[in-house]
Amino acid sequence: MSEDAGRPTMHDVARVAGVSHATVSRVVNGHTNVAPATAQAVADAIITTGYVPNRAARSLRIRATGTVILVARENVDVFYTEPTLSPMASGANLRLSEHGYQMLLALVDSPRSEEHVGSLIAGGSFDAAILVAMTNEDPLIARLMATNIPLVTASTPFPGSDVPSVDTDNVGGARAITERLVASGRSRIVAIGGPSWAPVTRLRLDGFHQGAKNAAIAHTTVTGWTLGCGERAMSELLERYPDLDGVVAASDLLATGAIRVLNKAGRQVPQDVSVVGFDDAPVAALNDPPLSTVRGDARATGAALADMAVAQIRGQNLPQRHLVLPNDVIWRESA
Repeated sequence: MSEDAGRPTMHDVARVAGVSHATVSRVVNGHTNVAPATAQAVADAIITTGYVPNRAARSLRIRATGTVILVARENVDVFYTEPTLSPMASGANLRLSEHGYQMLLALVDSPRSEEHVGSLIAGGSFDAAILVAMTNEDPLIARLMATNIPLVTASTPFPGSDVPSVDTDNVGGARAITERLVASGRSRIVAIGGPSWAPVTRLRLDGFHQGAKNAAIAHTTVTGWTLGCGERAMSELLERYPDLDGVVAASDLLATGAIRVLNKAGRQVPQDVSVVGFDDAPVAALNDPPLSTVRGDARATGAALADMAVAQIRGQNLPQRHLVLPNDVIWRESA
């Protein structure tokens, strides 16, 4: 690391990546005439060194576009029905409009769309990018971290990274609803976590184990956030632990799938088994019985993401680089 105020520089990145300073500069400034393997080496070196591109210098070189892109790694059918993504985008759009920016929405659902959207952002087509529903160690974020484009993510796909983030309190919410489940008398509780590729899965499972303590007997993860995934996970857990008396699911749809399986097995909810979810999706209140869950404010999350993006565009310091918003336990008949 250079001795200039203790901050890493492009020269440090070049040394770690084993490339020239000019190559690092091309990657950081979004040029496409760099081999993918080289660009990845530079991205890895930026993470290793902790290098932060100079936003003020960028603003002098690149003309502002007045637009911010919100990118979701999701297909169109899920995006508009998922309980948090659409409200989050709405909140971001409203706040960006207040700041005088136009928001554009891009859904990444294939390698081709990822490459196209990544090239547009890295090439300076937008003043900033808001990245939501990304996967753990997402390659799109890794690529954009090697540029000097202002970024902000919902949750933290790269734990320990310097990319600003905003999210609901996944750990605290899961811990609080699990503690309440234990306090209701449940002593053999299992958890149905989300997909292993989702950053929130680890956080919600951490909260579950903190809240359940000795009452936790098992947890599992699923391949997606669907009703069918919840059914399959519940079937497997019920076969292995037939005397379980509580289920903590990482989403309301997973919890609904779990309740279906329990009903078919003759296990009454909540008399025999209590079930809780997360997100307070519309299905939660409509479920039979109505589902206990954790309610966050997706619109507020979107607004906070927009505020962080605009602050970086304007070269302002962020009071918090990783903002965690509070949520509430909604206790209903399922528990």
